[in-house]
Amino acid sequence: MSLQISEEKTKKTPGNITQKRVDPKVIIFACRYCPLIGAEEAGRQKIQMPENFRVIPVECAARVEPDAVIRAFSLGIDGVAVLACHLDGCRYNNANHRSAKQMRLLATLLDTAGIDSRRLLTSYGTAHEAHQFAGLIQNFVNLLEKLPPLKSKGPDRTTDQTIEPDAGNGASHAHGQPVKSGQSGQ
Repeated sequence: MSLQISEEKTKKTPGNITQKRVDPKVIIFACRYCPLIGAEEAGRQKIQMPENFRVIPVECAARVEPDAVIRAFSLGIDGVAVLACHLDGCRYNNANHRSAKQMRLLATLLDTAGIDSRRLLTSYGTAHEAHQFAGLIQNFVNLLEKLPPLKSKGPDRTTDQTIEPDAGNGASHAHGQPVKSGQSGQ
């Protein structure tokens, strides 16, 4: 899994000090029946979105294995999103219920292993329209930018300044918990 995604931005601060900020790399596993439609429509409508993500279409979110998520983190990916259909709207005998349970367990495992579970976004039933997809991804990237850099075997991702995580953001959708139909996770 080799990705070449937007890397560094420089910013001038008062006193003409240049700071480097590294854009977080994001992988999105998107069910082709709901969130992938939103992703494609966002592209067609040219909706302003971050440039630092890649979408991997999957037949169903239940096909996303936890080891694929863990491998992405080990390769230097800063955030992984698993986007699926509504929990009771899956075309595969509600397989996304199994996915929701699996991603909750994975979030616990990530925290235990020292990887902040907010780096895993799971969403069920959102992002089927272009503006919903764009908003969900923008909010996730904004959250990732606030987290300290992920230490991994991937490329050197150091920054000049570490940003502390926002402890009170309550982003339940980024903790591997399913989001009820029509909610964005906040």
